Amino acid sequence: MNAPSAPSLVSRPWFVPGMLGLLCLLHVALGLTLLPAWMFGKYPDSARMLTLGTLSPEQGADFSPLYLLLNGVLAPGPLRVLQSLAGAVGLWAVYVLGSRMLSRAAGLLAAGLLAVTVPVLLYEATLEPDLLVMVFNLAALALLAAASPGFRTPSVVGAGVLLGLSGATRPTGLFILGLAALWMVREAWGHPGRRWLAPGLLLAVGFGASALPTLVVRARVGSQVGATMSAGAVLHMGNRPEGTGLGAQPPTLVKQYEAQLRSKDRPDYAHHLYREFARADTGHALSPADAELFWVKKTLAFAAWEPGTFLGLIRRKLAFFLFGPDGHDLVEVRRAEARLAEWPLVSAQALGLMGLAGLLIALLRRVRVGWGVLYLFASSVLALGFYVVSRYRVAALPAWALFAGVGVAVVFQARRQPRALAVYGGLTAAVFALPVLFPFVRDVQRQFERGETNAADASAMASALAAGRYDEATRAFERIQAAQPFTALLRPLRGVPFESPEVAARSAALSLQRFGADTPMDLFFMAELARRAGHCEQALPAAEAAAEAGFRSVLYDTSLDPLLVSARCRLAGGEREQALADAAESLKRRGGTLDALAFAVAGAEALGDPRRDAWSEELFALHDSLDARHARASERLAWGNAAGALVDASEVLALFPDLAPTEYLRARALAALGRNAEALRAYTAALQRTPTAAFPTAPMEGAVAAGLAEAPEDWRVVAIAAEHHLRAGRLELARELYARASALSPKDAGLARAARDLTAATPSGIAVPPPPSVTPLP
Repeated sequence: MNAPSAPSLVSRPWFVPGMLGLLCLLHVALGLTLLPAWMFGKYPDSARMLTLGTLSPEQGADFSPLYLLLNGVLAPGPLRVLQSLAGAVGLWAVYVLGSRMLSRAAGLLAAGLLAVTVPVLLYEATLEPDLLVMVFNLAALALLAAASPGFRTPSVVGAGVLLGLSGATRPTGLFILGLAALWMVREAWGHPGRRWLAPGLLLAVGFGASALPTLVVRARVGSQVGATMSAGAVLHMGNRPEGTGLGAQPPTLVKQYEAQLRSKDRPDYAHHLYREFARADTGHALSPADAELFWVKKTLAFAAWEPGTFLGLIRRKLAFFLFGPDGHDLVEVRRAEARLAEWPLVSAQALGLMGLAGLLIALLRRVRVGWGVLYLFASSVLALGFYVVSRYRVAALPAWALFAGVGVAVVFQARRQPRALAVYGGLTAAVFALPVLFPFVRDVQRQFERGETNAADASAMASALAAGRYDEATRAFERIQAAQPFTALLRPLRGVPFESPEVAARSAALSLQRFGADTPMDLFFMAELARRAGHCEQALPAAEAAAEAGFRSVLYDTSLDPLLVSARCRLAGGEREQALADAAESLKRRGGTLDALAFAVAGAEALGDPRRDAWSEELFALHDSLDARHARASERLAWGNAAGALVDASEVLALFPDLAPTEYLRARALAALGRNAEALRAYTAALQRTPTAAFPTAPMEGAVAAGLAEAPEDWRVVAIAAEHHLRAGRLELARELYARASALSPKDAGLARAARDLTAATPSGIAVPPPPSVTPLP
């Protein structure tokens, strides 16, 4: 008689707990070793304000209720460790779901993949609520999956508490609570006693657990529940005509104003400004909830006015969610990801592709993947409804890990079935080819590749500027601009002649040398740099080729649109009708974008085009009046309508008198109208309000020269002239003028410091034309 065979290793009672414990230990050690420090101070700052009693009711509505309270109880360091431990709990939950779907091996594979996934490690170190949302949801579904179909009361109560805490951490967690209850009804259909009782209990416990932290925050600061986490503003950020689907696209004006007003007591001020812009637009003192509703209506207006563009945006979001690259909206996280690049870890894109292939394989084999699909669907709704960003996608990573583990286990089971293996292999290859088939995914990947060196160059530029080494700072800026020509929008560049055609030409040469011109994005950036260098004969063919390839992207609400590059080139060359035709074609391909509409409205005004009224109506229907007027003011200046630009800028400033970017536009309009004294006062105010802003100096050259000629002994005029010429790249003239201003106002410590700092500064090495000569009036 044969001796009984020894049990397999996997079947031994100690194997699974031992492997899970080892994976959890590895995961925690890996995270705390590679990323020991915590990142992003928004919640610690807001919790400090909550403790001190300085958090306003509106600010309280901007934050996750539970996570705000958690930051009030725990210091950032311990909370960072707690999040790593929570990530380890997530590994256990993934194993439970995988083992219920197919086998223990599938669960272990899924847990192993999740343990070494880059975004999970990153967001365990980031003090944002998304990691905890993932863990709460996972643990709840694991409890329900293990208890199905009978759904014992302790498991249901535990799951309800976890899903409620998820909803208190991010309100979208309540969506998965509702889906889980519906799924329980289906699973328990054969158990009449539990069919409705268990789901009802889950909902009751979940909503109760969710309400408690929210009510605590409301009691402490008086915030409105309807405005929790600024849902309307976030919805608008992710659903704008300019949007790519990856990341948020708030109005540039909001971000510039936020940069102007940012402080530790304003940890997430863009959300507050969104509400203030809504109130200014309506002219009413809207409640926080009504202000959020204003932005919901703007999003719905976008869908109604431009359904094709809106559906295209949803399609792009879906593609990015399924297999797009990582898109981090936090600078600290992007830098941390660069440090992890040298380690053999799993990216979100690779895990998503593996998971999608695994899901398709599991469906072919009719594996029961219901809980995983439920979880994936609930996670995707957040991304598709709002926007795709890595910290939102982190909630979906466990589902992809599950499906990848199940797929590998199914393939292993079919290892002796050549036909099945061929089908699975072909399916996997097709899935991994998907990013190549979607140009916008390819474009974003290319943009990330181009930006890989920007952090080091930006740091070098900041250090050089602080030390007055303007030659080094200019070389660093040339490299940054070669990778991303629109880098000057929100970057301090004082002392760097960033407008210089020579600098643009150098950046263009660097761009061609470092990145080539093989993709539509490369062609577009070459076109933009050639336009800035004054070589429209080179810019137009490159822009045309990029447009024909379908390239479109965005930076905030600045459209990276080849047709707008062509339009601006043609306008500069006097081809006004063709410039307007290019803008109209841009709107035809993707309707409703802020800059294209503003350009078209200003052009139609200048040319008497009958489409002006229709474009103007759409501009104000889809965009708030402040952004619309600011954008139209800028484009009216481009088309030579300085009087109209002044009206627009003045109407914005009547609502927000300290808005520096619009004050600068007002200065430009006044200068174009020859009202030089007023222009200088507005220019001075804009620079004082935002000293780090990179306002173009060229439009103000005449006004500065005239002011200096008319009042050469007025220290205020001399000081603004000195600052202007420093920003234009004329270091020697800036030295002379700062020294003169300091002598004229010897008690001004700021002027003395500026004059002293420039004595040892090194010039940029760029030949900047001398300022215009102006003869003073008799």
